[in-house]
Amino acid sequence: MPAGDQTFRKSMRLLAGGVTIVTSAFEGKRSGLTATAVCSLALAPPRILASINVTGNTFQIVERSRCMSVNLLAKDHEHLAERFAAKRAALDEDRFIYGEWEERVTGAPVLADALAALDCRVTDIIPLDTHAILIGVVEDVLFGPRRLPLIHFEAGYTSVLVPRSESLI
Repeated sequence: MPAGDQTFRKSMRLLAGGVTIVTSAFEGKRSGLTATAVCSLALAPPRILASINVTGNTFQIVERSRCMSVNLLAKDHEHLAERFAAKRAALDEDRFIYGEWEERVTGAPVLADALAALDCRVTDIIPLDTHAILIGVVEDVLFGPRRLPLIHFEAGYTSVLVPRSESLI
């Protein structure tokens, strides 16, 4: 028997994950959402996987455009993560008021100062209950300034300091 909704949610809050904004555009309309269900999938060709809700505007636009960008957020992007996660931004365009957004290869909006922005052609859409798994081939990558990543953990945002030979701050 599957775990109950509350038990599952409680356990997933303990899975720390990098915060991204997944965006797309079609016929002049942009949409995006905050997502943590994102990971690399393959190296040759470079592929990425994102899971998003099928009832949202962003899914509808990705399904039509067959493109998406996955923007890896830095700690100083917390306000953008909140904005793209909030239902209070009634119009998708309102979500793009902040930040510098540009188009690269696919036409999906790319955050110019993201840690990295992966511009993808969506090759596969796999519906699964309330969500769909999007698989995209990375057509272009834009690197922003190096700094600390934004991490989602226990229903909030944080960051991490990792000892490295090159400093992130």
